[in-house]
Amino acid sequence: VVEEASAAEAAAPADVRTFVIDAAQSEARFLVNEVLLGAPTEVKGVTSQLTGTIAIDLNTPANTTVSPIVINARDLKTDRNLRDRAIRRFILQSADDNYQFITFTPTSIAGLPAQAQPGDSFTFEISGDLQIRDKVAPATFTVTLTADSDTQITGLAQATVQRAAFDLQIPSAPGVADVTEDVRLELAFVARAQ
Repeated sequence: VVEEASAAEAAAPADVRTFVIDAAQSEARFLVNEVLLGAPTEVKGVTSQLTGTIAIDLNTPANTTVSPIVINARDLKTDRNLRDRAIRRFILQSADDNYQFITFTPTSIAGLPAQAQPGDSFTFEISGDLQIRDKVAPATFTVTLTADSDTQITGLAQATVQRAAFDLQIPSAPGVADVTEDVRLELAFVARAQ
């Protein structure tokens, strides 16, 4: 009888709550350094057009899963219209419908806590495949997450990738020089329980 009870407990369904990224309160961004007209400049591109879900196993947080995160690259904006056009036409080629979206598909999550309660903050890593245009390369994001309440989580995911891994060529432009190979990626998000 004891063995039957243990088997029933093991087969009990997980208490999973799905949180959906709220695009109105979230943003995906890239940061890269360049020299513009002789002055070192940090370029930041931002969009709030992103989607994704996080399914948290409330009993065993280590069983949490994350859906693919999809970002509308066509909507990325920097502080210069000329740069935005170059990104859409030449660098990310997001003006082409085939390359409009950047997708991060998680394959593993490491470092989740054994237990989490509203108010807790913790850091973990999500590894997966990042697709930009027709190029796919591995990426690992360090995520700092706060369980704001039973129905909302907030977080910041950060990774650094190399432009060469995605064949991201910077077109020659007057006054632009020394664009760094490192590209910092960030996803600042608010997600709400469905």
